[in-house]
Amino acid sequence: MPLVTAYHRPASLDEALDLLSAPERVALGGGTTLNADREPSDLEAVDLQSLGLDAIATTEAGRVRIGATATLDAVRRCEHLPDSLRELARLEQPSTLRTLATVGGLVAKASAESLLLAGLLAHDAQVELAGPVSGCSLAELLAAGLPPSSLVTAATVDPSGRTATARTGRTPADVPIVAAYGRRIEGFVAMALTGVGGHPVLVDVYDPTAGLEPAGDFRGSREYRLHLAGTLTARVMQELYP
Repeated sequence: MPLVTAYHRPASLDEALDLLSAPERVALGGGTTLNADREPSDLEAVDLQSLGLDAIATTEAGRVRIGATATLDAVRRCEHLPDSLRELARLEQPSTLRTLATVGGLVAKASAESLLLAGLLAHDAQVELAGPVSGCSLAELLAAGLPPSSLVTAATVDPSGRTATARTGRTPADVPIVAAYGRRIEGFVAMALTGVGGHPVLVDVYDPTAGLEPAGDFRGSREYRLHLAGTLTARVMQELYP
């Protein structure tokens, strides 16, 4: 991890928020993001593991509440969630990192290629926050970024509906260039794509490329990614409406 100058382990959310109000302090959940950087820094780590944010449970409304420090492996093993979401959690990281990486870290990092974030979007994920803002939809948070002086405490999802996924990569083991995850509930379909912007996005199933401006790279040009967006959306729709 970065060569941090100090380590803090708050015992309450209020203490954590007070510590994180300083710009040099960063939240430490599973540590997989911080551990990717070995360079010296002026950062101070604020360890969240004593805050009791790792529970996964169903709510009275029938949703599933996933605590921010719940690991991806805990999501993979959670029987309250549909098999499709559990599979995305498995694919998100190798097994050695799934037991460390957290849902809160996943949301905060907002990786453009995160399959699990796409799945959470399609399952109407709502993010609970501590701080000035009490919460928002995952789609809003990804678009605007984490509000200043806020900390992700949980995400809730609707586990119901028929789901399907399609993805294209250079090899089956590679992170997909573009992936599509769809959820059908009654007459509505929520479709989320990865690899077509700065973060996973919800798209119109009838015009999935509208407003998309993906950046090309060595794996695929802008035009190729747009082509995949349309093709994979169509494949998912065929599975949702067999």
